Amino acid sequence: MTVEDVTEDLLKVARALEPTIRQHADEAESNRRLSQAVVHAMAEAGLFRMWVPQALGGLEVPPLTAYRVIEEVARLDGSTGWCLFIGASSTITGAFLADLAAEEMFAGDPLGVLGGSIAGVGKAVAQAGGYLVSGRWPYVSGCQHCGWLLALCQVFDGDQPRLADSAAQEMRMIHVRAEKVKILDDTWNVSGLVGTGSHDVVIDRVFVPEAYTWKFAPGLQRGKHYTSPLYQFPLVALLRLPVSAVALGIAQGAVDACLTLAPGKRALIGTGTLRDQPLFQAQIAEAMALVGSARAWLHTALQRAWLTTLAGNTASVSERAEVLLAAVNATHRAAETVRLVYTLAGGSANYRHSSLQRSLRDVQATTQHVGMAPQQYEEAGRMLLGLPTCQPLLRF
Repeated sequence: MTVEDVTEDLLKVARALEPTIRQHADEAESNRRLSQAVVHAMAEAGLFRMWVPQALGGLEVPPLTAYRVIEEVARLDGSTGWCLFIGASSTITGAFLADLAAEEMFAGDPLGVLGGSIAGVGKAVAQAGGYLVSGRWPYVSGCQHCGWLLALCQVFDGDQPRLADSAAQEMRMIHVRAEKVKILDDTWNVSGLVGTGSHDVVIDRVFVPEAYTWKFAPGLQRGKHYTSPLYQFPLVALLRLPVSAVALGIAQGAVDACLTLAPGKRALIGTGTLRDQPLFQAQIAEAMALVGSARAWLHTALQRAWLTTLAGNTASVSERAEVLLAAVNATHRAAETVRLVYTLAGGSANYRHSSLQRSLRDVQATTQHVGMAPQQYEEAGRMLLGLPTCQPLLRF
């Protein structure tokens, strides 16, 4: 099958989940976690394993394919799209684990889901054969439906910080089974992406064997199952930047909802329906242009870096900067789109039964992700100007 065939098949699978996702969207918001029916449906469809190697039972699809599938799911529901992004992107970390650990995590449970946090707030104290890990991590999306969780830690030798080659403190990613983690299930009280269940989690003096950890630093070797071009693609574009696909999906869903509303809603100012109003006509077209142009640049930037990778080369600094810029731009243009159509829809958009109010809250939450922060423009500028970046993940 061609890449195009694989992509279209996965998009059809995602669209087929629409009844299940829409049926459980309110439930997810009420419970502050995805419905298990939705998690199971996505797991059975293999969507969480889009970036798991084929050798471990995954789909191993190109970056752009996964971005498009994540966007399609987020079009149906923002929280569901977000949890798919987290579950799919987290699997990339298996590339840096010992082979047996990766095999246990992915080949051992075909319906298992991985999640976690790359906030380096934990503490890993070196022990014989591994690390004694403690800490509390925020924003662990989907933690209640994950079988394994990852967490980034600062490394210590006894009471002393272990220094890396750069003289900064060494950071290490650890992977543990979910039953070894305590979920603080009343910490996710938020306005947007409520259904993601992004609670804080705590690990209290859990021993993690060396094989289930990896040094968080550029230049790491990949395991034997991770030799294809996918696992040479810039890590930030797989682990963090798919937030942009979630935002674009939310925006497209909001535009679709507004277009559906327009023929039947009477205009309060003027005559006829919303569809008949010149201002509505102009601004809905503007909304479509915003989301469409942002998507086009993002896809072009991803594909340019992907072709470089397929050719056996490392994506250039300028290509990486473009992907970062296109992703940040897409997220903020998506938020602009939703604000525009929410206003166009009038007062009815504010009611709880309207999907537009949820879209507004959800898309604004995507802009709060650290990967989409205004400082990312600064990082992209530094890359374009030949200056070193301040964020290690951008150098992977």
